[in-house]
Amino acid sequence: MVISICVLILLTWSCELVGYLCLTPDPVSAPLREQSWFRHAGTMTYGITYVLSLIRAPLGLLPYLVKVWLHLGLKAQYEARRTTYSRELLNMVSEIANLVGTWALVGWLVGPVRMQWWIALCYLPLWAECIRLLAERVPILFSAAWQLTPHRQIACFLRRRDHLWNVLERYCRYYSLSDSDRAAFLLEMLKQRASADPEVSRRLAYLRAFRIVQQQQPLRGGLVRNVARGEVFIHGIWTSDPWLLIGMALRRSPWPFDPRYLRRPFYYMSGANRITSLFVLRHARYSLPYALFQIGHEIRVARLHFFYTLLRWLGVDIERKVWVDGTFQNDQLLFWIKQRLHQNTDLTELRPLYNDEEVLAELLQTISEGAQPQEIAEQYVYPLQYVEEVLLPQLKQRQEQIQHESLLPSHP
Repeated sequence: MVISICVLILLTWSCELVGYLCLTPDPVSAPLREQSWFRHAGTMTYGITYVLSLIRAPLGLLPYLVKVWLHLGLKAQYEARRTTYSRELLNMVSEIANLVGTWALVGWLVGPVRMQWWIALCYLPLWAECIRLLAERVPILFSAAWQLTPHRQIACFLRRRDHLWNVLERYCRYYSLSDSDRAAFLLEMLKQRASADPEVSRRLAYLRAFRIVQQQQPLRGGLVRNVARGEVFIHGIWTSDPWLLIGMALRRSPWPFDPRYLRRPFYYMSGANRITSLFVLRHARYSLPYALFQIGHEIRVARLHFFYTLLRWLGVDIERKVWVDGTFQNDQLLFWIKQRLHQNTDLTELRPLYNDEEVLAELLQTISEGAQPQEIAEQYVYPLQYVEEVLLPQLKQRQEQIQHESLLPSHP
């Protein structure tokens, strides 16, 4: 089995290496036309990952109990919003150790894999975890190594050798650019590629730019975008991986904050995460490496949708909705446990996002101050186009209705 896994890893990395070198995004690529069978395949893939996530759930129990013990018992600080290469590497090592240890325990209890249904059932979570690690961690490792490679120096070296330049022209052209120019180029190229695909084009219309932030700034827990300005935050080093940025554009474009796609206020894990992951998988051909990572990611987290929904059905709602600033609580269960134990939480509890009725009610009282569409979008975390296309016309209609009612004669 170990040999088979190593072969799969080498095969995946070889395909990615060829793709990253020879298929670097290029502005002259033809637009991708809408294909219904791609969407159906993506939907079916999401369904498979959902089932695998439920099967894999027992593998996540022990690591989570350890985290709860460290956080509540030993008072260890755990900040899920911050991540580094060293932390990701440590997480991966712990995941592999958990898999190996659990595999050894199952093998000791029930013996090696045999064609008996109850033995196969015991090994199913382990196989699901293997698939998850291969799909999620292998692309992450390749992306990290690719980001740390000095591509700009390599591109300058290749430019001085015509025979290599002709073979790797797309690679050299892209990696000769600065970080900011790469980000702008990728977004322009992506929108051009999606121009013949109405669904993708509509969602990308919400994204106006990538904004490069400092490497030290955490980009988790919803702190990944400016909804009103249509910006997705990235680190400069990420521009070395164009397929990562394309995936980020598809997943983190502010379209879920438009109530026409997702009713406000909404949950993240059982709401926004589900529809954005499904969107990425339905349009996997825009970035196959990111779609592969998304498959592994959903095998890890999709079970939370089932868990939170089941608890709500039972009358216990532990999942907090996305907060008024567009962020959300990462570890909902741990946050809920700490509240029940009356411990101080790391994050201040904020109110959920405003819905349209609440926003219109406030605007009817403050619009005389001359609030502009951009200001409204910033204040209430809306995409600007929704404010211009929906909120302001509704506000004008209500103002006219109030004015009309005030002109009607009063009856004694």
